[in-house]
Amino acid sequence: MKTCLHCDLLPPDFPSPLCPNCKSVKGIPRLYLRRRGWNPAWEQRLLLLTFRAKQRLPLFPEGQP
Repeated sequence: MKTCLHCDLLPPDFPSPLCPNCKSVKGIPRLYLRRRGWNPAWEQRLLLLTFRAKQRLPLFPEGQP
């Protein structure tokens, strides 16, 4: 099940990656705008780092940049 990119709690009921609560907070939608130079591989890397941080795992295992 797909969850909100920001709060990871509420499943969005519409195609937006943010739930209605997060989308309505000023500044949150801006965090998730696609930036110049970002590509799918970079975004996947950021999602992996976010997951590792939430699990309280080391972000960069030894020997990996």
